[in-house]
Amino acid sequence: MTKLLPVRPSLENLRKQAKTLLKSHSSRDASALPLLRQLRRFSRLSDGQILSSPLSLAEAQYALAMDYGFPSWAALKEAVSGKEQESRFMHLHCGDSSAEMLRRSGVPGKVMTWYDPLTEGPVPAGVSGDEWFALRANVVLDHVESLESGIRFFREMYRRLEDYPEFEEVVLWFDACLFDQTILIRHLDWFSRQDMGDTKLSLICVGEFPGMPRFKGLGELRPEQMASLLDTRHEVTRREMELAREAWDAYRCPDPTAIEELLARDTSALPYLAAALRRHLQRFPSVRNGLGRAEQAALDVIAQGYTGFMDLFVKVSDMEEAPYFGDTMMLGELEEMASGDQPLLTIQGLELMEGERKEWPLKKLSFHLTDTGREVREGKADRVRLRGIDRWLGGVHLQGRESVWRWDEEAGALVIA
Repeated sequence: MTKLLPVRPSLENLRKQAKTLLKSHSSRDASALPLLRQLRRFSRLSDGQILSSPLSLAEAQYALAMDYGFPSWAALKEAVSGKEQESRFMHLHCGDSSAEMLRRSGVPGKVMTWYDPLTEGPVPAGVSGDEWFALRANVVLDHVESLESGIRFFREMYRRLEDYPEFEEVVLWFDACLFDQTILIRHLDWFSRQDMGDTKLSLICVGEFPGMPRFKGLGELRPEQMASLLDTRHEVTRREMELAREAWDAYRCPDPTAIEELLARDTSALPYLAAALRRHLQRFPSVRNGLGRAEQAALDVIAQGYTGFMDLFVKVSDMEEAPYFGDTMMLGELEEMASGDQPLLTIQGLELMEGERKEWPLKKLSFHLTDTGREVREGKADRVRLRGIDRWLGGVHLQGRESVWRWDEEAGALVIA
C-alpha cells in the first residue's frame, strides 16, 4: 500500500530517511527489503542477493519516492517543497483586498479571509454552536442564499481555524480600525484556549505604513508592501492573550460599562485596542440627539451638499481616524435612517423588490435630509425618542424609546437616558 506523506512533510527528513535506508542495506538489515524490492533490478532477487548487491544513494531515494507513490525522487522533492511552502504559514486576514495582495506577494502559505463582521449585529456572551452561527448569518443575510446556507458558511469558516495544527505558524494580519480589532480579540481569545502544540502564533498589527501619511488599512497596500510586513511579525505574548480575553468578554457583555472599566486599566499590550473600543462607544446614541458618531457625520456631510453616495462615503470615511466601515455597512446605516414613519433621509436610486435588493450601481444613489432629519441633526429632536431603536452594539441590545445607553461626548462616558 502506498504511504501517505505526513501533514507537514519535510524534505530534510526525507533525505534522512533515504540515508537511513542506505545504511540499513549496507548493514544487511532485513527491514530495508520491502522498500528495496520496489526497484526493478531487485524485484526477482532473493533477500540475500538484494542485501549483498551494491546500492547507491540515488537508488535509495528512488525507492523511497516510489514508496510514497511518486514516479521519481525529483517528483517527490517538487511535491514536498510545495507542501512545505504551503504548510509553513496560515495567514488570517479581515478583508478580501488585503488577502489578495498577500496571495500575489509571493509570501508562502495559505491565506484565509474572515468574513464575520463583529462590529455588526448581535455578539452576545454565552452563545455557541449553531445558535451563534444563526445569529451571525442573519447579519449577512443579504449576501447568502438563505439562513441555512449562511449557517453552513459560517460553520465551515469557523471550522477552518481548527486546521491550525497543519501549519508551522499562524500569522494574524490586522490594522488599527474597530472592525479589525474586534476580530483580533475574538481570535486571540479563541487561540488562547487551544493547545497550540508545535504551531507558533504570530501577530502583525499596524496603524501606519512608511510613505503613507493617511494610512487607512492593510487593504491599501500593494503586494510588495504587504510582503515587507512579514518580518515585522512577533510571537503573541501571554499578556496580549490575557488582554484580548478580557476585551472580548467586555465587548460581549450586556453592560457596556465593562468596556469603560477595561479602558481604565493598562491596555498597552494591544496598542490600538483602546482607541478602537472608544470608537465603539461613540456608536451608541448620543445624549444630544440620539445619533451615533457616523450617523451624525453622514447627516452633516449631506447638509453640506454632498448627496451622492460615493462623495458621502469618502467624506464620512475621511472624518474617521481609522475608518472601520465599508460601503455596504455605511449604506445599511443610511437605509435604516431612511426607513420607518419618521425618516431622517430620503434615498433616490435605490429600488427594493419583494424584500431583496436589485442590482444597483452605488454611484447612482443620492441622499437628502427630511425636515425630521434636519431637526435631529441640529439637536432639536431626538432620533431614539422619535423613532425608537432596535440595535445590537457588541453584546448590548438597545431597544425602545427610553432608558437606553447613551454616549455623552463631553463627559467621555456612557449614561442611561
